[in-house]
Amino acid sequence: GYDFYDASQKPNLGLEHEGVITGMDFERLVNASGPTGGEFLINDKKPTRAAFIQCVGSRERDGNQWCSRFCCMYTAKQAHMIHEKMDGGEVVVYYTDMRAYGKGFEEFFNRVRAEGIDYRRRELDEDLLVTKENGGLVVKAKGHPDCQCDLVVLANGGVPTSDSEFLSDMLKIKRSEDGFFQESHPALNPTDTNMPGIFLAGCAQGLKDIPDSVQQASGAAARASRILGAGEITLQPIVAKVREAGCGDCQICLGLCPFNALSFDEEKKMAKVDEALCQGCGICFGACPSGAIQVANYSGDALRAQMFAIMGVEE
Repeated sequence: GYDFYDASQKPNLGLEHEGVITGMDFERLVNASGPTGGEFLINDKKPTRAAFIQCVGSRERDGNQWCSRFCCMYTAKQAHMIHEKMDGGEVVVYYTDMRAYGKGFEEFFNRVRAEGIDYRRRELDEDLLVTKENGGLVVKAKGHPDCQCDLVVLANGGVPTSDSEFLSDMLKIKRSEDGFFQESHPALNPTDTNMPGIFLAGCAQGLKDIPDSVQQASGAAARASRILGAGEITLQPIVAKVREAGCGDCQICLGLCPFNALSFDEEKKMAKVDEALCQGCGICFGACPSGAIQVANYSGDALRAQMFAIMGVEE
C-alpha cells in the first residue's frame, strides 16, 4: 500500500554520509537476525551520541503535505532502543509536533522523555543541515546548539506505491489528490471504493499505524463477506440505456466509459451496455452526438418533471 520516502531527495540531511541512515536501516541493524546479529555498530564502533530527525518527506508545504502518522512513534521506539544499547548515551530528537494519538502512545512517549532523551522542537521550514566535520556528524538546526553525534537516523515517511497509478487504471478505482486510493466516503464508507466489490484497507487508502490497518482490514473483510454471502447482487437502477434506432455507429462512447461497461454489437451495429459494470456516471450520455444513450431514471423528461414539481408549477 505504500513505499518509504526516498530520503536522498533531501540533500541537506546528508544521507550520503556514513553514519546517516533511515529508520528502516536502523530496524535492520538492531534486529537480532540482521547483519550484525543485533549488535548496533557504526564504523565497527558502538555509537555514543545519536540524533533522530522526524518528518522527513512528510507535512511539506510544496510536496507531501500529509502526515505519515507512524514516524513519531517508531522514532520514539528507536530512540528508546538506542538509548539502552548505548548504556545511557546522549540521544536527541528533532521534531515539529509529537503525534502520539493511539492507545498507550502518549504514555510511551512520556516514558521515553523521562529516560533523558532530548526532544528539540523546530519548525519544518526552518533550516536544518547534517554535515561531516572532524570525522564525525554534526546536526545544525535553527534555534538549537549544534549536535555532534556518531549516528543520525532519518524518520522518513511514506508515499503511494510506484504502481498505484497502474492499479488505479486497471481496477477503475479513484485516487485522491495525495495519490492514495480514494474511499467512497471518509466517514460512512471508509473501506469501499467507487467500484462495487473492491475494498480498501491499510496504507493503500492512506498512511496509518498497524492497529488502524488491522481494524480497517477487518472492516473490509466484513464488507466483502456481505457480498459473497448474499449469493446475488442487486444492481443499481441508474444505468445507461442505448436506443437501437438512434445509435449512429460512431463508437465515440466506447473509449470514454471509465468502467469498461460499453462494447459494440457488430451484428446490430450499435453500442451496448453491460448493466453489471455500468455505474450510471452519465459520461456516455453527455458525449453521444445523436442522443441515443439515456441514463435510466435520469432522462431529460424525468429531470424536467422533477424541476417543475420542485417549483410547484405545471409544465
